[in-house]
Order: sequence, then C-alpha cells, then structure tokens
Amino acid sequence: MIPFTFLFAQEKEKGIQIGNIVEMSGNWFIAYRNGVEQIHADENTPEETIEENQFLLKRSYFTLKKDLNEVFSVRYTMDLTLDTEGDDAGNIETRLKYLYLKVKPKIESELFTGTFLEVGMVHTPWLDYEQKINTYRVQDNMFIERNKIINSADFGFMIGGNIGPKMDTDFLKKTNTAMPGKYLSYSFGLYNGGGYSGAEKNKNKLVEGRISVRPFANSLPQIQVSSSFIYGKANAENNPDLKQIHGFVTYSGEQLTFIAQAHSGVGDFRAKYIDEADPTVSLKNQGMSYFGEYKFGKSPWALWGRYDSFEVDKKQFADIQRYIGGITYKMNDYLRLIADYEYNISKEEDNHIYEVNFEISF
Repeated sequence: MIPFTFLFAQEKEKGIQIGNIVEMSGNWFIAYRNGVEQIHADENTPEETIEENQFLLKRSYFTLKKDLNEVFSVRYTMDLTLDTEGDDAGNIETRLKYLYLKVKPKIESELFTGTFLEVGMVHTPWLDYEQKINTYRVQDNMFIERNKIINSADFGFMIGGNIGPKMDTDFLKKTNTAMPGKYLSYSFGLYNGGGYSGAEKNKNKLVEGRISVRPFANSLPQIQVSSSFIYGKANAENNPDLKQIHGFVTYSGEQLTFIAQAHSGVGDFRAKYIDEADPTVSLKNQGMSYFGEYKFGKSPWALWGRYDSFEVDKKQFADIQRYIGGITYKMNDYLRLIADYEYNISKEEDNHIYEVNFEISF
C-alpha cells in the first residue's frame, strides 16, 4: 500500500507526497456569482453582455510534480473549468496549463543563486510573480491578464534566479512575497506568444522578462520595485506589434500588502487591440492598478480592495475603470471564504458583480 504524507503537516508547505513517487497539489475556486459573466484572457468577449446568477466552478488546478534527481524535475498541471460554448456547454472541460522540465543546475557561486530553467509549457515571467503577492486570483485575473495583454503560461522556455544571496526564510514565510532573492531576482523567456490555449498563427516569438529589486534589503525588505517587458509580435497572421513596459512597486508585510503598478505599450498577445482600418497596426494602450490588503492581526479576517484603469487609443474599445473590494475569512492555511463586490464603469455601460468565493488550496 502506497503511503501518503501531507507535507503541510511536516514542513508547513502545501502538497501531498505520495510515497517517494510524486507530489500532488490542487487549487479550486468554487463560487456563487451574480452579475456579468466572467470572461478570461484566452476567451472571446461576447458581442452582448451576459448576466448570470449561479453557483459555479470558476477554476480547478490539479498539479503533479516529480523530482527526477537533484537537478531535474517535472511538473504537470491540469486546468479544469466550465465550458460555456457549443453543444457541450455546461460540461467541465480539461486542458493543460503547465507541462515542463525544470532544471536547477549546481552553480557554486555567491553571486548567482537559485538559478533555474523551465522548458515546455511554462510560466511567463510576470503573472506568476504578481500572483504570489496578490493572492486573490480566486476573484479574477490580475490586472495585465484581465485586460488581455498577456497570458500566464505559454510554450517556450524561461530562465530565472537571483543575483546575490537568498532572503531570510522566516521573512518569506511571514509575508506574501514572490522574490526569494535578498537584493535582485530575474526571469526571462522566449515564447510562441499565443498563450497556453492558443494555436501558433505566425512564425514570430515573444521575448518577455522581469527584474525585481529590494532597494532597502537590510532596513525595509518589505519593499520591492519591479519592471517587466514584452517584445515581439501578437499571435496573428498579420503580425501586429506587441511591445509593453510594466512598472510595479509593492510593500509586503505580515499585516499589510500594497501594490501600485502601471503599463504602457502597443498591442496584446491575441491581436485584439488593432486598428480596424489596418489589422497590421497595433493600438497604443495603457493602464494602472492599485491593490491593498489589511489583515487584522492574528485573526482570520482581512479587508482588501483594488482599482484598475485601462485605456486604448482611437476609442475602438471602451475605456474602463474597475472598483473591486471584499472581506476574507481564512479558515486555515488551505481554506478561504471571500465575499467581494465589483463595479465596472465604461462609456458603453456600467455593471455590478456580487460574489462569494470558496478557495480550496492543498
């Protein structure tokens, strides 16, 4: 009989170790939603606004990991969600989110630490970083992905690591921080550009990267400053440009988390923001977002809020502002109950969304 060991019982990390064979983990978003239908970055926006009032499965991620040896490991992540299109609408559909080989070379260096390489269907540099700081993916996508600029995974490879020593382990456990390096972390990758659910439509590749620093690593390590970029062509036959610059400042403390970010550039990964008269021309777009969370001491309660503003030139697309906020009750390290409200403002229409989300993470 294969023994099951719960890692969080020993190391306080999420995951279930099945003997010495494989590690299993999951993340499920179950919700009651009353308002406009949720549209993800890899889905087409419907011509008419769809209202819904239902209990639903927003997302369900199931992950298997295996260390092949001290250098090589593999990851397999399934993404399960509700199919909303076609004759099989209402069924749960399954697709791959991550499928890659990870390499951690043994580098004897005090300058380069934590170096790794992912090859296959891998993380993109930015969103994996942000979602470790803003943990409310259960409510909806992060700002850049919500506005369909880029996706969270793609076919290609990514290399990352730190410049300098690793941050104190106790500090990392107490805060929502995605940067294990004490002074600087980085990640760079080369991708097809269509995201993990998009077929390749041209011969171009996207170059993406991120650099994050702690300017006051010894006195105020909670503060991080980051920048990321995307350079290449959108995933379309007419090859419109996709060029984006992104700036990000965050404070990650035990009780308070605050994020301020802005981006500016042209195009998007699915060639949505293009000129109607000339589909080879990408439209300039820009936006900003603020997020904050306050945890009430050692109690299970937290308040959080977010504001987004996004604009596209030439007004082919409605500029939009989003006000999002909610209250969270953390039952334990693996269960959270989140009630939230979202108000969207645009020239076309305003809408309200009310949700109760149940997040299960193990």
